Amino acid sequence: MIAAVIAIDVTGLQYTPHRIELAGGLRVLCGFLTVMLALSWITIRTRAGYDRSKWDNRLADLCFTTQWMTAFAAFCTAAGVLSYLSVAADFPLIDGKLVRFDEAVGFDWMAWYLWVRRHHALFTILSLAYSCGFVEAIVVPLILGTTGRRVEMIQHMARTMIATLIAVAVSAVLPAASAYQHFHVVDPGTASTVSHFFPLRERTLNVFDLTDLQGLISMPSMHTAMAILFVWALRRVPLLAFPAAVINAIMIVSTPSQGGHYLTDVATGALLAWMTIWLVNQLRFEDWYLRRF
Repeated sequence: MIAAVIAIDVTGLQYTPHRIELAGGLRVLCGFLTVMLALSWITIRTRAGYDRSKWDNRLADLCFTTQWMTAFAAFCTAAGVLSYLSVAADFPLIDGKLVRFDEAVGFDWMAWYLWVRRHHALFTILSLAYSCGFVEAIVVPLILGTTGRRVEMIQHMARTMIATLIAVAVSAVLPAASAYQHFHVVDPGTASTVSHFFPLRERTLNVFDLTDLQGLISMPSMHTAMAILFVWALRRVPLLAFPAAVINAIMIVSTPSQGGHYLTDVATGALLAWMTIWLVNQLRFEDWYLRRF
């Protein structure tokens, strides 16, 4: 999957005026190589044997987890470039239609945003919950891998990757600039978080810095999809399942005001998560894992 995304990226970069900023690309590559060297040493050190110690077993779990997380980091970088190329495709924007969908169900995005801003405590809680998404992207695989839930970790990574690719594909042909841009919101941490969107569409931003890629997918909301996927991944982890459900429920509530998403984005993000869960369940990773290991 990662190789396929990279191949699409290379093809897109070859036939468009876009290119990757060399210094940023080299820094990312050096980081990956450093991690892979360390993983190679741990893999050799913990080679399966009858006299494997408890420490070796822990190192093996850690190595397995880090291998998948390193692969996921590579995927996120490649998917980030793909999302930039999809934005540059410059399909007609659908923000107006999304606003009308929201109004049809009685949701006024601007009124909700201003109401949240006026309540400082609520604004702080929602901001923290929205930021949890970036922390959970690292913590959830670590918890699953280091507690021996290898199959669930593989499934979680697969769900996340598939959901990301579907979101990029949908947002490519049905692009939205985000509610921040549509309603001209310029508060700190709002439109500035998607400042690359229009320069990409106008072909004034042609150099991609891999260390400074923004999340430009508005519809469907990946924060909403990931919140559901985090809860699903931790559903069988004692003491963490309920707190995860509460935190991620608040994260979903935070996506319109803190992420600049329309209510339609949230609904489609939830649909994307459940579709991905169903699809990965059909792939039966348990059977593959038992045959492989």
